Amino acid sequence: MKHRGKNVRTIDENSALTRLAASISAWQKDVPETIDRLAASAIEAITSEPRTLERRIEVVATEVLTLADRFAGAGIVSVHPSVVARSRSLLWWVSRENDGRSEPTPLDADLTELGTYQSGLEEIEWYRVPSATGRSHMTGPFVDYMCTDQFAFTFTSPLVVSGEFFGVAGIDMTVQSLERSVESILEELNENAILLANGDLVAISLDPQYATGSKLKPHQLEQCVITEMAGTSLSVALPH
Repeated sequence: MKHRGKNVRTIDENSALTRLAASISAWQKDVPETIDRLAASAIEAITSEPRTLERRIEVVATEVLTLADRFAGAGIVSVHPSVVARSRSLLWWVSRENDGRSEPTPLDADLTELGTYQSGLEEIEWYRVPSATGRSHMTGPFVDYMCTDQFAFTFTSPLVVSGEFFGVAGIDMTVQSLERSVESILEELNENAILLANGDLVAISLDPQYATGSKLKPHQLEQCVITEMAGTSLSVALPH
């Protein structure tokens, strides 16, 4: 959380808050395990059979996207020389609609923003933070022009081989998928309830003056009672 003060509280016996926390946990419960599977496949290929890297990631990513409709994208990204020499730096699959069905499709970096700023990849939050901290990170919500063309969260974890950073493994989840899970509960809590990401970034707002992706200023946060959703990077802000 970026903002902590006297108006930040923890969940008590409030049943709506308890159900909100449970819904958020259910929405993202498979995230760590899924990223761990992607990372394990990548690290095994990098350390044993580098030329099989793309195929191994494709197997895991397509299975993930086929079985879990909450996931909009999955894969790894790396600009490490040993990876780029043998494979594409963007090994990422996304869910695409085809004849009314959602199918995993490889993302072509040349047809996305990544193709234009690949040299600055290290500065992108979902890549930079895991590289700098060695820890998992949730980026967003932001408009994901590369993959989903809608507001999304990107969850990433570092790929580390013998202490060396090789890139990130991650998944995309849309704000819309979260909204379906929690909107009715937010309405119970307050007609102007706001779900925040990383302390001050608006994820879902029932108050029309705050748009998804905008940031609340300190004085706006002080006008709310904020409850952190344990085990997540999300919190709910309820106006006094």
